[in-house]
Amino acid sequence: MENLPNMSQTLTSFQADLNRIQTLAGTLSQVEKEHFKDLTNHEDDKLKGIAVAEQNSSRQLGEIRQLCLAMAQKITEIQKSVKTK
Repeated sequence: MENLPNMSQTLTSFQADLNRIQTLAGTLSQVEKEHFKDLTNHEDDKLKGIAVAEQNSSRQLGEIRQLCLAMAQKITEIQKSVKTK
């Protein structure tokens, strides 16, 4: 069990990185949503096509955000499990 502190530190580091990625993905997703709104206000078909791409990017970033949240939660569960052993 001498690797436990190192494992705990590694898990904490992973969790911090996941939280950072989650924050970045959420911010970028919001920016993409704003771009979609702005671009759909124009009658230009090319801009509307770009708007759809922005909307898809926003959805994908939202999925990344949710995955990061789930993985960070799983790390918390692992850390609790390791501490009780």
